[in-house]
Amino acid sequence: MDTAEILANDTVRLLTFIGNSIRPEGEIVQDNIVQALYNLHKLSPGHMVVTCPVMRRNYFYMSENWPSVFGHEDQYVADHFIDLKTFFSHVHPADLPGFSDCVNFYSSFIREQPPEDFLKFRVRLHYRFQKADGSYTYLREEKAMLVTNEKVVVHYSIIHTMPPESHFSGVKMEVYREGDLLKKITEYKPSDAKNRLSGREEDIVQLIRQGLTTKEIAAHLNISNNTVRNIKSRMFAKYKVNNTIELLNRTN
Repeated sequence: MDTAEILANDTVRLLTFIGNSIRPEGEIVQDNIVQALYNLHKLSPGHMVVTCPVMRRNYFYMSENWPSVFGHEDQYVADHFIDLKTFFSHVHPADLPGFSDCVNFYSSFIREQPPEDFLKFRVRLHYRFQKADGSYTYLREEKAMLVTNEKVVVHYSIIHTMPPESHFSGVKMEVYREGDLLKKITEYKPSDAKNRLSGREEDIVQLIRQGLTTKEIAAHLNISNNTVRNIKSRMFAKYKVNNTIELLNRTN
């Protein structure tokens, strides 16, 4: 299985988890969604707007300026970009592992949040994407969800091509939370984070150092025992260790 296919599968699992947790009601009403996304695009005509086909496989929307930016004809877009594996195959090969790490990071992050907050998060990704002429352009993609009047949840992205003079310093993910203001709450850059603990990982490591059991850690952090075990397992894989003692030695 190649990296693009692995990334597509991980993305489907993440979106399915979010979709099942939110459990939107109602049937999709395409006209309302098209109008909402069209208006969104017109507010920022230099950006592209595209929906994710995973949760709504019978529906796909892409703003009209995509061909003019990337050089692909409408039919090529229709044939290739509705499939996640094919879409990810256009991501720069050097960026695919980092992109995959970002998806897994967000998956861990979102599973620790209450489902009622899922709609409040926005994710910004930085990566490179292949144009029709074979060259690559640096993208900033902002992922979010909207809810129609019929209570249908639609995953969409706002994509902005960065100016040629912008320096690309590697794949990066930023997570924002909507409130009175859009607030950045965390950032993840795979190239910098290979050996860095996340906030939740740091909490668990500190409690392990205090001698707390898995059950006690779960109660202290108000999360499930399985969540604690899953986070510990991911840390074992991340630091390539086999037990808690080795983990504590690696995270001193």
